[in-house]
Amino acid sequence: MIVTAISHIIQNIGYFLAVIVIVVLIHELGHYLVARWRGVAVSTFSVGFGPELFGWNNRHGTRFCLSAIPLGGYIRMEGWSEKEFNEMPSKQRHEGFFGKPLWARMLIVSAGPFANFLLAIVLFSGLYMTQGAPAIDSADGVAIGEVLPKSPSQLAGLQGGDRILRIDGEEVEDFATIVKVVRASGGRMLVLSLMRNSQPLMLTVRPQVLGEDGVYRIGVRLANAPAIRLAAHHAIWRATNESIRLSREILIAIKELVTGARSTDDLSGPVRLAQISGEAGRAGGTIFLSFTAILSINLGLLNLLPLPVLDGGHLLMYTIEILRRKRLSERVQQALSVCGFVLILTLMLWVTGQDILRLLTP
Repeated sequence: MIVTAISHIIQNIGYFLAVIVIVVLIHELGHYLVARWRGVAVSTFSVGFGPELFGWNNRHGTRFCLSAIPLGGYIRMEGWSEKEFNEMPSKQRHEGFFGKPLWARMLIVSAGPFANFLLAIVLFSGLYMTQGAPAIDSADGVAIGEVLPKSPSQLAGLQGGDRILRIDGEEVEDFATIVKVVRASGGRMLVLSLMRNSQPLMLTVRPQVLGEDGVYRIGVRLANAPAIRLAAHHAIWRATNESIRLSREILIAIKELVTGARSTDDLSGPVRLAQISGEAGRAGGTIFLSFTAILSINLGLLNLLPLPVLDGGHLLMYTIEILRRKRLSERVQQALSVCGFVLILTLMLWVTGQDILRLLTP
């Protein structure tokens, strides 16, 4: 048992490092490629923080390195701030970030999250082309595989094999449509249009909060659909829609966390992510790549949050600059960056503590 536990811990760490390195590398690569495209000199490209473990210099003078704390990454561009830009030799200022037009700076900052979304689309597309994707036939609704006992759906009379065509007047294109309408219901009665044994049927169901996360559910599971391999253009289209759907769900979750509609117990730190990474890795390549895609979308969206030190915080300050037609002072930007760093560090420590408490709680 002890040997197995130690083996799992080592595997968890290994898979976690692998997925983090992948999503962070792609994120920083997005920043780097667009920065170089716009003529900005980049002195450092680091996966991880802290002391450098190893690295090399390319012909443009950029130091690529892997650092000791692999919980993020960064690129250092020359002339990032007004002060650094003014201290650059005049002959090199054309390569300074601060000297570029505002639209170019916004493009460089946005490139990291965009690269994460692109990675998710590429991974999902590859899986759909090689492993297949569940067949969808929205004209026939979504088939219910299982109705949970003592659930609102069982009380309403739903049965396994029923196909839900419409819910609350909205056409059901996929299972995500059902989840969206049910979660937004607030517990009010919903009307379901069904097909049962080729016969139309209408039922009403009242969603309930099932579990400890405060989310409304009706207690059904999706039927297993046959997987079919998709052609490249269909795979890309399906992968893009899946990435958009996941992004929408993540944004809804963030909103619910902020408003208190969702418990903060749903937040995961590095310890919990390492556990999930290990479980995904041991489940096989398909699950691991799907998890990597989902984590990449999470990283992209979280970096777009309007918090200083995140990409979204920089974009917010640039937007304020556009509206004011005047940039925020260096002092104000530094103060906001310090506040943002303290907030993010506090949140990181808190979720890590929550992860450890879960491990210690029997």
